[in-house]
Parts: sequence; structure tokens; C-alpha cells
Amino acid sequence: MFFIVSKILWFIIEPANLLMLMVLAGTVLLWSGKAKAAKYTLTAAAGLILTVALFPVGDALLRPLEQRFPVPAELPQKVDGIILLGGAQEPLLTRTYHQPVMNGASETMTTFLALARSYPAAKLVFSGGSGDIRHQGVTEADTVKLFLQQQGFDPGRLIYETRSRNTYENVTFTKRLVRPQAGEKWLLIASAYGMPRVVGVFRQAHWPVIPYPCNYHVGRELHVLPSLHFIESFSALEMAMHEWIGLTAYYVTGKSNALFPG
Repeated sequence: MFFIVSKILWFIIEPANLLMLMVLAGTVLLWSGKAKAAKYTLTAAAGLILTVALFPVGDALLRPLEQRFPVPAELPQKVDGIILLGGAQEPLLTRTYHQPVMNGASETMTTFLALARSYPAAKLVFSGGSGDIRHQGVTEADTVKLFLQQQGFDPGRLIYETRSRNTYENVTFTKRLVRPQAGEKWLLIASAYGMPRVVGVFRQAHWPVIPYPCNYHVGRELHVLPSLHFIESFSALEMAMHEWIGLTAYYVTGKSNALFPG
């Protein structure tokens, strides 16, 4: 139920969809003869567009997420396991073109591969089913297997968790699958902006992990000079809002051990 409700609510409040609804509402009001209400609605939409286009609102919201967990300055000599969560894969396109198709988070895959080669004795785990509410039969794991084959890496080295639809299920199902023991050292690879929420879920599940963030979108320093890169700015805003809302929802529903894990 949480998975379905979260998908529906995000569809409604996603900035791009919200902006579209505001413009549509303003247009309907205008043609309905309610000029004053239409003026306020369309002005609000224009104000949102200008604010996001001119100022780094998304970057400002992403930066604390990405900087919460730094890349480890020194890694342990021995690592018992390395976990990669899904999110970089495009399962439907992979099935269509019969080759691994990735999105902008593909750096998580290459980072995982590099660490896997550095720790040949570690257990390797990929967790990712399908986060698409309409297509549950095609999994992210299928894309990972093709990618590893393409890179000359044995896909059989990995343990695959293929049932999860969101981060909470990633952690829950993976823990049941690999049964980590006390004192083991596990590396966790995920996009930097999503790492706080992921770590909070692992801690709630009483599974200590070493965060290894990658796939950064914002520099260490925030530049506040106006720009007109609307598409990039709006994309950053959507990513940031999704994570901050997710952090709150996971904490309120008891799926994370803290509102902003650190």
C-alpha cells in the first residue's frame, strides 16, 4: 500500500506536474470568465518558473543531502560485502533493445564494478526489482546482468534481490536474503543525494553499513548567481523535493531511524 500511495502522491505534487496543473487551471479559469482567479493562478505559475530558472533552488536543496555522507577517506582492508541498490537501470528499454540501458545514475554501476574488483572475496549484492507501478515483470537486475556481461565481469558473482519496489523493500528483502552477521563490514553504494534516506533505512533495520556515495549533481560550494538554465534547475528541484519528501515519509512511517540521518 505504501508503494502505491507514494507513487500516486508524487505524481500529484511532482513540480513539473504541479506546474502543468496550475497552467491548465489558469487556462480553464480564463475561458470560464473568471479572469481575476486566472490572473492569480497564471502569475503564480510564471513566478515559479522564473524563480527556478533564475536561482539555484534545487541545488540549494540538494547540497545538504549530497554532503551528508562523504566518500570514505580510507576503506577497510577486508570488506565482507558490497551492496548496490537499483535506480540507474532502465529495464523496459533494456528489454526493447537487448542491451543494457542506463540513466543519469550510471556512475553507481561503474563505482560498484571498481569496488567489486578491489575486493574479489567480498559478497556482491544487487537489490532492484521494478519501481514502475505498471510494469512489475521486468526487473532492474536483468539490466545489471547484461551490463556485467558487456564489461567482462561474471554476473554469477552477484546475489540478486529482484522483488523490491522501493528503498525500504531493498533493505528488508536484501537482509533476509544475505543474512548479515554481527561485526561484518558492508559497503553501500548509492547516489549521494539519496544516501541519507538509504542509510536511515539500513539503521532502522539494524544493519550497519559504510556509505560510499557517488553520482553527484552539486558542487561543494553553492553559487547563487542568477542563471537561465531552467531544465537543469527544474530537474534538480524535482530530485531534491523527492528526497526531502521521502525522508519525511520514511521517518513518519517508521521506515527510517531519523528524519535526517547523519
